[in-house]
Amino acid sequence: MGVPATRVIYDRMQAIVPRNITRYVLVVRLVAVVSIITSPFWLAALFFTSPQDYSATSSLVCVPILALAGVVAVAHFTQSDPYLRRLLMAGLVAHMAASSLFLWVGFFVYGGTVDAFHYWTVGLQLAEKFQLAGWTAFQPPYWSTNLINNICGIVTLLIGDALPTLFIGSALVSLAGGYLFYRAFTIAFPEGDRWLFGLLVVLLPSLLFWSSFVGKDSLIQYFIALTAFGFARLTQRPTPGAVVACAIGLAGALLIRAHVAAMLAIAMTFPYAVGRPRAGGASRAARIILVPVLLGGTYFLISQAQSFLYSNLNTDDSTSAVQEANTITKNSQIGGSAFNIGTSLPVRIAESPFLLFRPFPWEMHSVVALAAAAESVGWMLLCWYRRREIRSTLRHWRDPYVGFLLMYSVAFLITFGGAISNFGILVRQRIMVTPLVLMLICAKQKPLVREAPRLSGSARLASFVDLSRSADRSAKLRS
Repeated sequence: MGVPATRVIYDRMQAIVPRNITRYVLVVRLVAVVSIITSPFWLAALFFTSPQDYSATSSLVCVPILALAGVVAVAHFTQSDPYLRRLLMAGLVAHMAASSLFLWVGFFVYGGTVDAFHYWTVGLQLAEKFQLAGWTAFQPPYWSTNLINNICGIVTLLIGDALPTLFIGSALVSLAGGYLFYRAFTIAFPEGDRWLFGLLVVLLPSLLFWSSFVGKDSLIQYFIALTAFGFARLTQRPTPGAVVACAIGLAGALLIRAHVAAMLAIAMTFPYAVGRPRAGGASRAARIILVPVLLGGTYFLISQAQSFLYSNLNTDDSTSAVQEANTITKNSQIGGSAFNIGTSLPVRIAESPFLLFRPFPWEMHSVVALAAAAESVGWMLLCWYRRREIRSTLRHWRDPYVGFLLMYSVAFLITFGGAISNFGILVRQRIMVTPLVLMLICAKQKPLVREAPRLSGSARLASFVDLSRSADRSAKLRS
């Protein structure tokens, strides 16, 4: 028994870092440097891009305050993790740059027709109505699109018609979601490649671009991240704080996109139904208590999601799920980004696992799709590079958190694969599952940087003697 124990001791002495940690740090530095060097351009786009006048003065005051608050928050929450601090500082600047880029693209490429500017316009109208009607100007329902409208109206009351401030605030909410995803990953997979996961979940181009503007995307990212964080804590040790985090995350997701909340609830229930608790995780008594709660909560969320979808689609309960999916698919097949035209629902569901890698390079029909296709190629290369680690993670599908990630990913891909046939909508909606898939990809650590030093015979003997003496002392103390 002495030799294996000695080997374990020296294995733990190795530096638990991936081979490419230096490259990760260089990428983080490069992103920070490029974002800072290009700041005159994206700041100009942020403050001076608008089809109409808005209060630039309030933005010149509020945006620096938000940026300073972000710096203070990053410094506070990353005191024990220098890599995360450097990453989030770079992410802070990159998210602001991405927010400014979307503002410019929205006005000059899409002609101001994107949803973000509609929310802002409605917020201005609500703020004007407030002068006459008071708080009754913010009418129900307080979920989905109307919730974003009311939030924009309240923010406009507080700071004026500052569109840049709304954009930067949304970008910081998205960055907070990235931090929660990182924390969830380190809790659920303490031996995983947190360096690679942190780099991707904070600086992946699609996550940067599609969650850094006013709308549902940044908020839903935060609530999904909060749910993932709470469930990671719940699988390790059931505490009231973990339950509250899950409840707030699910409630927030329910208000933004009810069907996503239902997927999260189903994914949380699945591991407790078929999985096995990991060491130090939930006890049998806790499982007996939690399973009925999760089942009841899942039923409630699914029923609420169904009613929300019916109200948003203006359909009745007699409409079948297949008809709804076909209707949504047909409505999404607009413009030059449509795909799967004329395909049946079973075929769309069968192709759903490939949604993570689409559009393929041969499916590009415009310059705008070039970035999405390039990232899809990167996805394929990443999965191939880490195929052994992914295979090893999937073998542990009964692990509570792995089961949660798998169930949510499968439910999401099947649901959206059966209903969406537009690349523009796909790359935007896909960010709601991207961080959780990245967890599966990075869950297992790659080989370490350096091997354990080869010890001489005398050193191995001395180590064995020291280990034996320690074992003898422990045995005497127990007796």
